[in-house]
Amino acid sequence: MKKLIVLLCISALSLSVFAQSEKGHVYLKNGSIIKGKYTYINDGKQLQIESAGNVWIFDAGEVDHIASKRDVKTMFDEETVTDVKWFFRTEMGVLAGNSDNSQSAPFSLTGSANYLVDQNLSVGLGFGVEFLKESYMPVFANFEYRFKNQLSSPYVFLKAGYQVPIEDSNEIYYDVYPIWSSFAPWPQDMGQNGFDCKGGVLINPGLGYQQMLSNGLGINFAVGYQFHRLNYDGENDYSLDIDYNRVTVKIGIIFN
Repeated sequence: MKKLIVLLCISALSLSVFAQSEKGHVYLKNGSIIKGKYTYINDGKQLQIESAGNVWIFDAGEVDHIASKRDVKTMFDEETVTDVKWFFRTEMGVLAGNSDNSQSAPFSLTGSANYLVDQNLSVGLGFGVEFLKESYMPVFANFEYRFKNQLSSPYVFLKAGYQVPIEDSNEIYYDVYPIWSSFAPWPQDMGQNGFDCKGGVLINPGLGYQQMLSNGLGINFAVGYQFHRLNYDGENDYSLDIDYNRVTVKIGIIFN
């Protein structure tokens, strides 16, 4: 009978210890962060942490705070955000639309690093690559606003920047007006040897929807309108501007 009582006591004690054990991040006052399974011992005077096969024991006074696994919030959560303020968004898709001066649906790949100003608003910087008649690197500022403080939420965005050419023009444009045509006779040479790419401004507002899958990973789908004006310089003071008006359709990955 006594053995049975001892076994029951040991079992109860084991269950109690197990129930008190949680997984999370332990933040020490010396700046260290340990991720693992933690348990208070010695009547709460010490904290035992099991991580990667190692066991550490710290005095309770050395612990700054603890974020348990159930308390760890993502950067986009229903409650107050944690220390995570930066997130990265990578997107790929097409610039859909038909026109005489470009492909029907050029491929676009962009990425941005963004900082949460508050729970809903973020600002960031990004760049990428877009394959128009020539290849360009869009460099832009990114502004986003979420409508809900939830893991799933629609959002609006605005990208504004500049298209930087990363290769020479491979097209010859005809019927081009010289920049000084109103001051001099029309020449015979239209500068058919090609034009130098100078890039141009970029504006891309739109609407998206994002879904966080875990603490640091999510996906998104976005559509928008993109305008960019590409500038070219040719021979004999010729200049050419080509305006692109496109619908952007992209899917993306969010991580931190």
